Amino acid sequence: MMLTEALCEAVAAERGLAVAGGAPVHLDQQAAVELGSITAAAFEGSAAVRAVYEAVTADVEPSEDESAHYRRMTTRPPSVVWRLALPDGECEAAPESLPLALADALRKAPRGERVTACRWTATLISEHSTTPDITTTVHDATRRAAFTRWLDRERAARLTLVAGLEHPGDPGQPDNHHRH
Repeated sequence: MMLTEALCEAVAAERGLAVAGGAPVHLDQQAAVELGSITAAAFEGSAAVRAVYEAVTADVEPSEDESAHYRRMTTRPPSVVWRLALPDGECEAAPESLPLALADALRKAPRGERVTACRWTATLISEHSTTPDITTTVHDATRRAAFTRWLDRERAARLTLVAGLEHPGDPGQPDNHHRH
């Protein structure tokens, strides 16, 4: 992680990228897996890594093949969203995100009827279906893949590990099977 951060700090300085004042961020699980644990940790904690990521991937767009592949692999059915009136206002929620007792009561009650289940009270006002738009998801996944490829190339070109201080899990090491 330190090598990734140091590399990105150097690249940010070379490119004149602004990195000051960047608060840590939290990646979702998919983004963390796509970046890999070390790069994800560096991304979350280092404004320089995030600045270099933005610069390196600014022009990255998914190809038609990548988009089509992603759509085939992640076919998501339309999801139902309920518009609810709650004691303190209105909101939208997927039925599966509600407490089971409340969702069951709302399904059984006529629309517009106030129901109480356990300690929850709500009125189902309306419902509609949404089909998830995966355009942003595909774009973000493509950017993360491009960044990891760029980072691998830069590490190989710029970094020389000191003998004996390599990560023991590095596949280039003769004894690369270790446990944490």
